[in-house]
Amino acid sequence: MGAFQLTENQIDSFKQEGYLVLRDFLDTSLVEAWREQFWVQAGGSLEDKDSWPVGKNIGNLKLTPELGGLLDVKSIVEQLGGEQFNGGGCGVLIRWPQEGHGWQMPETGHLDGYPGEGCQAVLMIGATTYLYDVDSGGGAFVYWPCSHRDAHRYFLDFPDQIEGTFREIPEWDEHNWGIFQGDSTKPPQEFIAKAGDVILWHGWLSHSGSANIQESPRIGLFSRWTHKNDADIRKNLPQELWDYWIV
Repeated sequence: MGAFQLTENQIDSFKQEGYLVLRDFLDTSLVEAWREQFWVQAGGSLEDKDSWPVGKNIGNLKLTPELGGLLDVKSIVEQLGGEQFNGGGCGVLIRWPQEGHGWQMPETGHLDGYPGEGCQAVLMIGATTYLYDVDSGGGAFVYWPCSHRDAHRYFLDFPDQIEGTFREIPEWDEHNWGIFQGDSTKPPQEFIAKAGDVILWHGWLSHSGSANIQESPRIGLFSRWTHKNDADIRKNLPQELWDYWIV
């Protein structure tokens, strides 16, 4: 069997909404292997809450194979961007339970790829999955459907801000990320998912983490891709949203 490919309907949905959820995408054996690697490196176990390293620095976690290195994931990225997208490195982000706290939907999301985010580049696409099932209020990845279109319009109006200089305007604070949400943006949604589900998201889709008030940790894996000619894209922004893709 060949590598996974999206259907035309899935591609159309991704382009329209800015995200695509792939249910039961990852093999159970792979997820179980990741879980084992995670707890060995974290020095604990899911069953023993006292062993959870809450509040401790457990950075530099590395789970193999990386999410972005999986054949089916690479196949999708190539299907969407040809061979022009770089990246796929996998990060691990954890939301430990905060039982007893209230939960509310984040007010605004953010965009990746700007100063303070570990890189400065125009992000093309990201992928997110969980090691365990995540229910509502469980620290889910939150996203604003269709916001990629509003972000595109914003940067066409203010192309000089593609370098991240929008964060230098005098009135800027963390709530100003809402400048990338407009008429097209739909209300935010939680990525409620089973372990093995994957969400693909456009690099200009507003997104955010959220509080975890459930009993289990939310352990998320994230991969991101930029364009090989990122410097040129920042100088020549796409006049049409999909100019630097092949879909």
